[in-house]
Amino acid sequence: MTYEKTYDGRGSNMDIRQLQYYKEIVKQKNISKAAKVLNIAQPPLSQLLKELEKELGTTLIHRYRQKWELTESGHLLYKYAEQTLNQMEEIKRRIREIEEGKGGTVRIGVSSACSNILTKYIANFRERFPQIKLNIILGDSEGLLKKLKQKEIDLAFLLKPTQAELYDMKRLKKEHAVLIVPRRWAKFLSAHPTLKEIAPYPFIMLGAMEGYFFHDNILKAFEKNDVKPNIVIECKDVPMVVSLVNREIGISIIPRMHYKSLLFESIQLYTLKQFDLSVEPVIMKLKDRSLSKAAKQFWELVT
Repeated sequence: MTYEKTYDGRGSNMDIRQLQYYKEIVKQKNISKAAKVLNIAQPPLSQLLKELEKELGTTLIHRYRQKWELTESGHLLYKYAEQTLNQMEEIKRRIREIEEGKGGTVRIGVSSACSNILTKYIANFRERFPQIKLNIILGDSEGLLKKLKQKEIDLAFLLKPTQAELYDMKRLKKEHAVLIVPRRWAKFLSAHPTLKEIAPYPFIMLGAMEGYFFHDNILKAFEKNDVKPNIVIECKDVPMVVSLVNREIGISIIPRMHYKSLLFESIQLYTLKQFDLSVEPVIMKLKDRSLSKAAKQFWELVT
């Protein structure tokens, strides 16, 4: 029979069985009583104590006729045994919870454009599985796809890429793009701004990302209307773009995604009527990858 081994820091390997037996000997203050509790014969238990002392090179218990006394080394080993055995039980409990889908951690990547969507699912998941930890990783859609491919995250909420053969995907509600403008600038624009009208304004462009056409489609829309945007900044992070517009650095076109932010109190949103530029948020996972029970439960929660 093999037992889990533990290292005592002096080059000596003790197994969990030895620690369990030693702890019971000390607890009962008598080898005969300990043997009965452990349901084993007394001689092997006495031998185990001798082997422990020999292995550690010390006396653990002074044995007198009517009295036992733990040595300082004996006290130290008892505390170590208690700690190690408690840790082992905790590990077993946590593994059991993971296997049953009652514990563990789900690593979820989310793009800034989809963060509002994720929060709704997190609230539902936490209500149903309060013992499961969620590790949220923020990033742009391009970077999150790489993390998903490299198995650094279990699931990802992001904008639907053009190439998705390696992934399973659940499509969420499609959203249209909107024009965002500093509220103080709105008085200079018509109720339904055209691309020609906004072309002279400093434009903050969502940066190009591999596998996504949002950037290119905006440029094509301007080109179709025989104008060019006055691009002053390119940035892949939607909240940063919103923050820059809020500071009156420029205007931008972003996926709507129903943002809720104090920054939007100083920003005017316009629906673009000249062209239909929309994005599709999705939740994705690697195909043929075995997810933990906890991650599967989150995936199944999303509809």
